[in-house]
Amino acid sequence: MSIYIKNGKVIKDNQEKELNILVEDEIIKKVAKESEFSKEEISDSEVIDANGCYVFPGMIDAHTHYLLRSRDSVTADDFYTGSLSAAFGGVTTFIDYIDDEHKQDKDYIESLEDRKQDARDAVIDYTFHQTITNFDQDTSMKLRKVKDEGISSIKIFTTYRPEGYLIDEDNLYELFRLLKQLKMLPTVHAEDNEIIEKNQKKFIQEGKKDISYHPDIRTDLAEAEAVENIAELSEMINIPAYIVHLSSKKGLDVLKEKRNKGINIHAETAPHYLLLDRTYLEREDGYLYFMTPPLRTKEDNESLWEGLADNDIEVVATDHCAFKKKQKQKGNNAFDVLPGIPGSETLLPLTYNFGTKKGLNVVDIVNKLSKNPAKIYGLYPQKGSLKENTDADIVIFDPEKVRELNSIYLHSSAEYSPYKHIEVKGYPINTISRGNIIINNGSYRGFRGNGKYIKANESSLF
Repeated sequence: MSIYIKNGKVIKDNQEKELNILVEDEIIKKVAKESEFSKEEISDSEVIDANGCYVFPGMIDAHTHYLLRSRDSVTADDFYTGSLSAAFGGVTTFIDYIDDEHKQDKDYIESLEDRKQDARDAVIDYTFHQTITNFDQDTSMKLRKVKDEGISSIKIFTTYRPEGYLIDEDNLYELFRLLKQLKMLPTVHAEDNEIIEKNQKKFIQEGKKDISYHPDIRTDLAEAEAVENIAELSEMINIPAYIVHLSSKKGLDVLKEKRNKGINIHAETAPHYLLLDRTYLEREDGYLYFMTPPLRTKEDNESLWEGLADNDIEVVATDHCAFKKKQKQKGNNAFDVLPGIPGSETLLPLTYNFGTKKGLNVVDIVNKLSKNPAKIYGLYPQKGSLKENTDADIVIFDPEKVRELNSIYLHSSAEYSPYKHIEVKGYPINTISRGNIIINNGSYRGFRGNGKYIKANESSLF
């Protein structure tokens, strides 16, 4: 179909411009001033009047866990409900995970095809990170094959030894050497396992198992130590590295120190580490705010906002991992509550509402949520650009629209919102995915399976 978007404030090429956009056959056909369009060009188009609104490239949630099978449970959101909630929030592309923790004997290509099958009902586009929890002589061959199929980034853990996620130091060194050869980006869950295991033993012996102790067990020092170790490995191998869900001032301070020394290390944070703090874990419903790394202090919140404003943190992603209340309630303490919260739908509204009060402008927000992840994960300019002849992934954002972030207004199957106490000003009203209007004035107009798997190219960090 043909769509003509007029009168909006278009965010393109790091500028706010008064431009109109013509979409044809899933592609951005033309971006120009109104006077440069002829009547013939737009005569058969569906017209969207974006007067008073911003026109953004579609947001990219670079860290999601839809249909995650973990601890004998499955997340509340599958790829349909997760991507649907994301679309309502202005997200047009998400990056999920191919998990290998129980599939060491399975080829990564098989796992990729399985994951594509899982995602067949997604309403927006997607790609994947390859999780690696085991390194052996076959890893090189498996990674080369999966890279040819469009996987450009991998996920590793520096913790969770009992769960089988941790890669030991020697194998991690060899893995980074291989990733440098392949030019595949390592993304890292950074928490020092030795510190955490010592704390776990100590707190269990002392009978301190309540979830309110979670930040004291998985401390900010553990994060800082892991960030430092990864930075040193990055420097030694001369490969870029990317820290996922950075949560603390201490972790950020190490990151800044290493970046100032010229080390090629980068990071994302998440809205919950910007807006929520550990006091939520002390509430009666504290289990709903339980995730890993844990919530920290208001000082950490403010430090991370400063990191975003100073461009030390380049991406905001959600780590969307939604469980229903009943699933979360099955756990009793800091060692058995299912970790994770919903977030894709509220990524843009939260970052805009609070970011514009914390030193970020609209261009900054588009960069953190769209352009930067597109570049870092090899999707640019197909995604994240609003350039002509690229995918027509577009969001119409009304800066005056007020919305309570209560679950009754949201679409995750988690059926609760960790941000129910927040009212935001500024909300997406139209979401267009490859030229298809998925969300129209707040109403769903899409269809299952609209989303496509997107092959990623080499990261811009190399």
